[in-house]
Amino acid sequence: MTDKKLQSLKDYQGDDQILSSYEMDLALREEGAGIIRVKSMIPSLDAAIEDFRDGELIAISGPTKMGKTLLAQSLTVNFVKQQQFPLWFSFEVPVRQFLSQFQELPLIYMPARLKAHALDWLVARIMESFEKFHTRIIFIDHLHYLIDLARMKNPSLEIGQVIRRLKGIAVNGGFIIFLLCHTTKGKSEGDLSYESIRDSSFISQESDSVLMIKRTPEDGETMARLRIEFHRRTGVFERVIDLIKVDGYLQERSYQEPEEDRRYR
Repeated sequence: MTDKKLQSLKDYQGDDQILSSYEMDLALREEGAGIIRVKSMIPSLDAAIEDFRDGELIAISGPTKMGKTLLAQSLTVNFVKQQQFPLWFSFEVPVRQFLSQFQELPLIYMPARLKAHALDWLVARIMESFEKFHTRIIFIDHLHYLIDLARMKNPSLEIGQVIRRLKGIAVNGGFIIFLLCHTTKGKSEGDLSYESIRDSSFISQESDSVLMIKRTPEDGETMARLRIEFHRRTGVFERVIDLIKVDGYLQERSYQEPEEDRRYR
């Protein structure tokens, strides 16, 4: 490398310049207003993960019709109570049906029209919403609408690329992204874990946390079970939380029986 090039590097002051840890810490403190931390308002979940934070990618998975969207909508309502208004991509159901599922319509943001199998389009809408409304929380329901399985030569690797890009968006943009994913198992096929997520192990590898949810009609028609498969920041692993649907949303179920009697079915 020439002396001129070395001198230019020494004088370099771009956005990606090398900083000391002290300089970085000071810069982060000065940008403190950009930090986002939001509670789920499900007590045991908050005790386990502390809160959801900017830069995190959270996978929500479970069998079809087992409560993924309901959990996401319950979190949405709780985030709105904290003055955080999410951006939603609801590919799974028509907009009219999706909005009608809220007991009282919260303030959220959505594209006027959805475009499937178009990750660049989704990224552009995320940035549009941030610039217009400062939305920092994103729900995507669900992963397989971002990809075209019929055209994929290696679905697992290509899904991995999508997940890594979403994680990069969360980190670089200071977003919290909730990604809903299907499982390979049906509702009656035994225990679920992050290994049950459909098509790619990269989903669990790249996510900061995986939340599995499954209805438990054997406990009652309104019951469900949430399992924190893992949470990297807090180190929580395989934590089970029993939920109940009350007034249209999921909340934690209070228990009288001993902890050892609570099992994930």
